[in-house]
Amino acid sequence: MITYEWNHNDLAKIEKKLGTMKSEGRKALRDAVNKTAVSARMKLQQAAQSRYTIKAGGFKSSANIEKATVGKLVATIKVKGAPPVLSAFHMTKPKSGVKAQVLTSSGLKALVGSRGIKAFVATGGRVAGLPAQRVGKERFPLRVPHGPSLPKQFEMVYEGRGLRSTPLKDEIERLYQHYVDQQIERVLSK
Repeated sequence: MITYEWNHNDLAKIEKKLGTMKSEGRKALRDAVNKTAVSARMKLQQAAQSRYTIKAGGFKSSANIEKATVGKLVATIKVKGAPPVLSAFHMTKPKSGVKAQVLTSSGLKALVGSRGIKAFVATGGRVAGLPAQRVGKERFPLRVPHGPSLPKQFEMVYEGRGLRSTPLKDEIERLYQHYVDQQIERVLSK
């Protein structure tokens, strides 16, 4: 969950710039926070799609925005979702064992368990068509490997962990300041 809150200094700055239209300050700040949240969700989705090889279908529906109001100047981006099965990422199924690529910066890696047991594509039961690994020497039970969950993917690109570029946190903060200035100009031009 990623939260953007207003700062008392921001509200004072807005009210000072608005002068006689001081009463419009909370509305302007609300609009700036909401615009920031919408832009941040889009930027987070794009960054996660460029970093991970997961198919794009679930990104938009998994990230919801709880918008700010005049009384509560906080917008929240809530990302939910269970860890996806590795078949949602780039995966190949050669006879020598299943290989998967989770990060775009890494190559295909063979799925090998802790005991050296290779993964395979299951053909029957509830795991049919999914990559599976045996837990022990016995035929069953099977373990289905998963990749990182969508909330974890968004968190990684937001904080910039494991990235060479700057984290999105800094870029989103700049966007917030831009939208605050934009809303001040909008109110003053009325």
